[in-house]
Amino acid sequence: MTILLDAYTLPERGAVKLNIQRSFEINVTAEEARRRVASWLVDQVSYMMISELPMLVVGERVIWRVPAILTAPHVGRVGEVGVVHVDVQTGEMDNTPECVSELQQRGLELSKTLPPYKPRGEAPAEYLIKDMQPTHLKPKRKQNSKRALLATSVAD
Repeated sequence: MTILLDAYTLPERGAVKLNIQRSFEINVTAEEARRRVASWLVDQVSYMMISELPMLVVGERVIWRVPAILTAPHVGRVGEVGVVHVDVQTGEMDNTPECVSELQQRGLELSKTLPPYKPRGEAPAEYLIKDMQPTHLKPKRKQNSKRALLATSVAD
């Protein structure tokens, strides 16, 4: 797990002494936050987005910073489109319409960098089924019983 300390200023060089005394309760685990964001991304933003393991950010609030990733079937992982914040105590998510719009816009920009989709074409002959019998035959048409009787009586 990575912990990011937000809003702490450090010197560019030299010795650093950092005393951190902060207590908080984690009611939502990193995996729970990732799963909540993954579900929300698919339902509300794009079915082509997934989430990755979050980073714990300790600042004014303690949150999970969950990366949102754009994927494509023919490429796989395309890139990060943004982050979604999840409160570690309440589980409250930053799922505002503005957040949705930003993720979708960044996803659109990233999708323009993708190579064009190229279908694989036909499967090689050695992988095709050659002698498979049909699993069912066409049903035979039933003759009307009166017509069948008439046809046999006329023929006699």
